[in-house]
Amino acid sequence: MRIVEKFIQSKTGNIRYCEDTYFCNDHFAVVIDGATNVSDREFSGKTPGQLAASTIKQTFLHLGGKEDIEAIVQAINSNYQQLYKRLEIEDEIQEKPYIRPSASMIIYSKYHQRVWMIGDCQCFYNDTLHQNIKRVDEVFEEVRSIIMKGELQVGKKPEELMVDDIGFELIKPLIQKQYNFQNATPASSLSYAVVNGFTIPLELIKTIDIPPNTEYISLGSDGYPKIYGSLEETERELKRLLEIDPLCIEENMGTKGVAKNNISFDDRTYIKVEIDAL
Repeated sequence: MRIVEKFIQSKTGNIRYCEDTYFCNDHFAVVIDGATNVSDREFSGKTPGQLAASTIKQTFLHLGGKEDIEAIVQAINSNYQQLYKRLEIEDEIQEKPYIRPSASMIIYSKYHQRVWMIGDCQCFYNDTLHQNIKRVDEVFEEVRSIIMKGELQVGKKPEELMVDDIGFELIKPLIQKQYNFQNATPASSLSYAVVNGFTIPLELIKTIDIPPNTEYISLGSDGYPKIYGSLEETERELKRLLEIDPLCIEENMGTKGVAKNNISFDDRTYIKVEIDAL
């Protein structure tokens, strides 16, 4: 396999602060999206999302290529446990799940001809978009939208809310509680899969079988509202939404908007992979 198009960018415009990353070799194509920091904690100068993304990426460097999703998660979790031990937070992450370095991840396995989606991520192939949207996010996005629209209703300017996103600040404690649903029983509609070093119920992992005649597949993080078969089209749609809905409360509802001096509402990554490259 080979990457024919790629792009990664931080929401701040400074790649140093990006919590996304990607990986591609002859066996796997992967996009990893480190979770937004809601604990205000850093470890050795890195956010929990950055630690999660780097831990996962390093794991793929040592995989053979035939591993299924259970074996992949097991290898990642083993590295996570070493990370937690090194940071000396093994007890703290039990009491405060929201400080765990967490990430969403999408994997294409050439050997299995399959995509696995853990958390918010998306893929596009054969003119079809596949997403994995969390129900709990939809709930909080709507709550934030109501809060922000209420502020506009009483005279706040969009520019003021880009400086002080009161909607995000008010739902932040709720997002911290959301972590109780990470990798929880699939019986709850609010449960969702995330890569954080703990067991993931297989029922929470979305699996897509890729047709054998597929030539290209695109993978992306949720920093793009939608991805397409080309980077140009994907970026064009993002630009349109940033112009008409920078607060992310209308067509592109989100748990956060574009902060002042930032270039987008979230970090974003896009890779397009040629599956049978010569």
